[in-house]
Amino acid sequence: MRRRWCCGGLLVLLVAAAEGSSAGGGPVLGFTGKSGNDAARAFDLGTGTSVGGDVDLLPEGNYPYDATMTPDGAEVWIPGAAGDGVIVLDVATQTVAQRIDLAGVAEYPVDVIFEPCGTRAFVASRDTEVVAVIDRATYSVIGTVPIPTTFLGAGKMAVSQARNELYVVDWFSTLLVTVDLDTLTTSDVALGNDFWDLAISPDEATLYVTDRDTDQVRVVDLDTMTVTANVAVGDDPWGIDITPDGALVVVASEDDQTVTLFDTATLTPQTLNLAADSNPRDVEIEATGQLAYVPSGTVAGNDLVYVIDVAAAMVVDGIDVGESDTNVVAVRPQPGSCEIFADGFESGDTAGWSATVP
Repeated sequence: MRRRWCCGGLLVLLVAAAEGSSAGGGPVLGFTGKSGNDAARAFDLGTGTSVGGDVDLLPEGNYPYDATMTPDGAEVWIPGAAGDGVIVLDVATQTVAQRIDLAGVAEYPVDVIFEPCGTRAFVASRDTEVVAVIDRATYSVIGTVPIPTTFLGAGKMAVSQARNELYVVDWFSTLLVTVDLDTLTTSDVALGNDFWDLAISPDEATLYVTDRDTDQVRVVDLDTMTVTANVAVGDDPWGIDITPDGALVVVASEDDQTVTLFDTATLTPQTLNLAADSNPRDVEIEATGQLAYVPSGTVAGNDLVYVIDVAAAMVVDGIDVGESDTNVVAVRPQPGSCEIFADGFESGDTAGWSATVP
């Protein structure tokens, strides 16, 4: 989003992104992607029950590797790593709205993120080692950003609206890459061992990055781009998220079937054990910050999305989403806000709006 205007009598309105995925007062929905049958399933956050059946993601959504809800809550984008594409689901109808083919452009896509209130989506590509830039209005690729890598390629991402920067990890390697969203140029710094996923604090001052080699979360100061602390978590940490107030980080670790929660003030970890046959690889915290949702992977019987009370550090529900390796989850719009500027508002002239909410 471009928002660099100045003038007398300037009014700035902050319009928060949608706080849920409901429309017209309907149920607030979450979505999970399943790698066993390459499908997605919606579920009602209020009732803890599935909504409808599986939605086929093939061919572009083969092996869903991420699920991200747009800041306005209208769509969920799911990249298919083996399908070399992205499936866009309409939240209101739980149907496929768009198919984005990335073959030959950004192959093995693993993550999607949006400019908060902006017009572009970004898709990280492991095999092509780029971030694809997609126009959200046309669902077409409008550019690519080569990502410096030392081993596997572009992985998970986080975005700072205030800094106008995108952060990308080089999977199974040391690099944290910064992309300037104005120029689409990159810089990088070696900070860890085997980076995987990352979350940005709500004040956009700190990154929390999972390191699968050391079983730690690296705490990165974005002003200095240095690691200021390391937090011990479970064996092979994958997914990570932070509460909307920035007080608590939640990490899902696949190999020891645990979820680690730690207070960002004290960095003291607390461990929650999940089912011994689970494979937790993703986590997302809903808009109130009270509940975290963790897909189970393949477990005995039907697969689940675990619902965790973050204050109590305990599982309070397991949402039945059918079989086939529940892999990724999205339960809230990507956090962000829109800035709208007007000239001469104090005199009653509102004709000069300089930006609109998409």
